[in-house]
Amino acid sequence: MQLKKVLVTLVLTSGGFAAGAAELSGNVTFGSDYVYRGISQTDEEPTIQGGFDAVSDSGLYAGVWASNVAFDGSIEIDYYVGFSQETEVFTYDIGFIHYNYPNQPQGQADSNFSEVYGSISVRGFTAGLAVSNDFFGETGSATYASIDYEMSLPNDLSLTLHYGAQSIDDGEDYDDYSVSLGKTVSDFDLALTWHDTDLDGNTCADICDSRVVLTVSKSL
Repeated sequence: MQLKKVLVTLVLTSGGFAAGAAELSGNVTFGSDYVYRGISQTDEEPTIQGGFDAVSDSGLYAGVWASNVAFDGSIEIDYYVGFSQETEVFTYDIGFIHYNYPNQPQGQADSNFSEVYGSISVRGFTAGLAVSNDFFGETGSATYASIDYEMSLPNDLSLTLHYGAQSIDDGEDYDDYSVSLGKTVSDFDLALTWHDTDLDGNTCADICDSRVVLTVSKSL
C-alpha cells in the first residue's frame, strides 16, 4: 500500500499538479447496496462512500475513494492515478488503481489487488478494459471488459446500459449487466439501477443475484 501512496504523492507534486493548476473536488454517496461488477460488496446492506480527486489542466488526475464492505476489515480504500483527454471526436482515459482492504484477517488469501485500466468514449458509448496480474483473493491474472451506453431522456432523465465480462485465471468467469435511470435534483444525483449476473447461487449465494439499488450522490 505504501508504494501506491508514494505514487499518488509523486503525481500530485509533479509539474502537472503545480499550484493553481489542479482542481480539487470531493464526493459522497449513500446507497441501498454497494455493487461492484454485479456482485454486492456489503452483503445487500446499505453503504456510505466518499472520495477526493485532484484534476490538472493537463489531464492528469489522482484520487482516493472509500466504502464500507461486508468483509476484510469492513472497509475498502482505493487509490488511483491516471490521464484523460477529450478530442473533437472521442474521450480517452488511462490509469492505475489499487484496491486496498486494511485490517483483513491474517491467514487468508490476500484481497488487495491492482489494475491498469483504459477506456474510450464516443457518441454516448464507452468501451473499457481493466487488467490485473494478481486479482482479488490471489486468484491470478484477470481482465474485465465492458461496454456502456448513456442517453438523455425527457424531463432531464438519463438512461445508462451496461454490459461487462470478468475473466479470472483461478476463478469463475462471469458476465454482469445493468440498467440505470438517473436524475439530478437540487445538486443531488439520484440513480435507480437494476443489476444482474450470469452466476448462480451455488457460486456466490445471494450476493450476485438480480437486485435494484438506489443511490444518492453529492459533489463537494
